[in-house]
Amino acid sequence: MLGSIVNHPLFGRGQVLETRNAARESVVRFDNGIRAVVQSNMLSVLQAVAGNSNHQSAGRAVARAPRAERVFTPEEEQRIEARRTIEALRYGVVPAKRIRELSVGLEAEQASLHRAFEEVERTGGDVRVIVGEYGTGKSHFFELAAQEALDNNFVVAVTSLDLREVPPNRPQRIYHSLMRSLRFPNTTDAGLVPLLEKIIALPHYAAVQETVRQTFFASALHNYSLMREQPGEALDLLLDWMSGEKVFIKDVRDSVAVKSKEFPLPALSQMTTAADQYSFLFNGWGSLAKQAGYAGIAVFIDESEHYSLLTQRNQERADNFFKALIYAALASRPGCRLREEHLQHQHRPHPFRLTDRSHLLLLFAVTPSANTFDYRRWLDEDQILTLSKRLSPAALDELMARLYVLHRQAYRYDHSEQFLDVSHGLLQCLDANILNLRQAIRLAVEIYDLSYAHRDYTATHAVAELRGALLMGEEAGAGGRSRRQEAGGRSGKRDKQG
Repeated sequence: MLGSIVNHPLFGRGQVLETRNAARESVVRFDNGIRAVVQSNMLSVLQAVAGNSNHQSAGRAVARAPRAERVFTPEEEQRIEARRTIEALRYGVVPAKRIRELSVGLEAEQASLHRAFEEVERTGGDVRVIVGEYGTGKSHFFELAAQEALDNNFVVAVTSLDLREVPPNRPQRIYHSLMRSLRFPNTTDAGLVPLLEKIIALPHYAAVQETVRQTFFASALHNYSLMREQPGEALDLLLDWMSGEKVFIKDVRDSVAVKSKEFPLPALSQMTTAADQYSFLFNGWGSLAKQAGYAGIAVFIDESEHYSLLTQRNQERADNFFKALIYAALASRPGCRLREEHLQHQHRPHPFRLTDRSHLLLLFAVTPSANTFDYRRWLDEDQILTLSKRLSPAALDELMARLYVLHRQAYRYDHSEQFLDVSHGLLQCLDANILNLRQAIRLAVEIYDLSYAHRDYTATHAVAELRGALLMGEEAGAGGRSRRQEAGGRSGKRDKQG
């Protein structure tokens, strides 16, 4: 199974990188940029590697006739899409589809996002910081914002930081993760190749090359234009270098079509101090995306609270990189608070920008309880969006109604339910801070599952049990605390009397 192209019901298509626990678990890099350990029995093989033991008989690969692809009707496609969305919500994962249907109470945030789109067009860049506690919908808003950016003709790159794979203080790993996740409007293509193809196909491609003379981008574009018709290891090595993959630069230089001082191939630094080099790359790709006919590049960096887990030295390196990205996005705006003297170069200084206008929209997600980089020092208040811990009663009613309609479409049943009872029960839990919004949605899906599976089990029954299990328990806990406080008060009085 190693190396096989597989499909996962939740994460979609990907490639198996390694197997664990006697092949019961597989490490898969999915096409959407996610790298995860999943149960092997959840994977269906789309394309097996030749010689795979699962497909061998007497030392030979067994030839299998390709299965005819079934053509689904539009109604079946909608039902499959609805079921995938419900499955994602059941596991607490942000769904890739139907996300607009499940977005309520975000009117102000969406309006701010669209102002940012307009500002990128007007001045060349903008920044938004999304602030919210765990479970308040930061990841949901990020996916919604990514789809809105695609609809507004942006190239979109998304990554989630973590201390192991994509640490906040490692610019090379962040750049690589973002480049690998590139998405484009009106297509399912991903990665750098679609952008390179569009740039090379421009009628004024020669003029584009002139604007990037003797830079990383000139070498990348020129060599790709000469090697694109000959797929193979050399082309893969060139693309890996462009995307920030760890490669030996000597191997890249030996394999490219053109070797000259006019087209240099600089090594991409893996040092934590390389903020200037990677800020330059993001600035350049944004400018090239604009010349290729896009609105720019929207970069989304999620889980920025991992910054708080770094050492003081590494926090300073991460802080310098995040400031460099903000500088790249805002430097062409009047009144930008960041200056190049606020930033630190690496040992061998590198320019922070290729062009004055970067056409870069930058979004961070942070948790207010975490020690994170000092973004408020460099941004205006209207660039900071704080997500509420709870929805209004009307917004929660609307969300539960939409979720119920989606559940009915996914499982094709018609009997009516009292979804308002679910909404009222969950609202009480949200107001009492027993659940966050993500947990409330998962619980609502479970209630609808039970009501669908057991026709005699209604949402009213489920909400009654919910109140008994959670709300009454909370009241009992509050009563216990009150009794302990009273007992402590009486004990204190006796001590004083003694």
